[in-house]
Amino acid sequence: MKAEAVMETDMIKEGEAAAQAIAAMIRQNSAAGQLISESEILHRVADQHLFPPRAAGPAEEFETILKKVVKGNEDLHELAARDGSWTFYSSHFMTGAYAMILLQKQGDPLRLIAESVRKDSAVYPRPVPLDIFTQPPFDLTPQAVLEYLERMSQEEEYRDIMPTTTSTSRVFLYSTLHLEPDYASMLAEWLDVGQFNNP
Repeated sequence: MKAEAVMETDMIKEGEAAAQAIAAMIRQNSAAGQLISESEILHRVADQHLFPPRAAGPAEEFETILKKVVKGNEDLHELAARDGSWTFYSSHFMTGAYAMILLQKQGDPLRLIAESVRKDSAVYPRPVPLDIFTQPPFDLTPQAVLEYLERMSQEEEYRDIMPTTTSTSRVFLYSTLHLEPDYASMLAEWLDVGQFNNP
C-alpha cells in the first residue's frame, strides 16, 4: 500500500512537471512569434522524458495534461487547424487575431489574403494596403503577393477582392461584399493621404 501511495505521488509530481514544461513551451514559441502544434508539444515532451515509462497510455495522459494546462492558464489558448489538429499560443505574447493569421498562413496564402481583406472591409470598414502582406506576421515577398493576386483574379472564389489605387500610387485591397468601389477608393485615399494632411 505504501509503495503504491509513493508511486502515485511521484506520478502527480511528474504530471505537474510536464504541465509546467508544456506551458513554458507554448509561451516560448509565442514569444518567438510562432504557434506550436499539439504534435510538436508531444514530441518535445517525449524527448525530454517528461512521462514515466510505466504510464499505461502516454498519449491519453498527454492529452489530459494538455487540456488542464490550457484550462489552468488564462494566457494559453488553442486554435483548431483545417485538418482538425490543434495549435497553441500565449496571449502574453500575441493577440488572438495575430495567432489566427499565423494559423491561416500555414495553409492557403490566397485564402489568407482574401480573409484578411474581407475582415477589414466588413469589421472596420476599411481597405487594406497591399504592402501590409510583406510585413509581419504575413512576411510574403512583394513578388509572391503579386503572383497570388494574379491567381486570385482568375478564381471565382476571390472575385470580390478588388484593388484601388490612391493618388500616391499606393495599392489597397477591399472586398466588394462589404464595400462599394467609390467608398473603398475614398477610404484608401484618406488612409494613405488625407489623415496625414488633416491631423
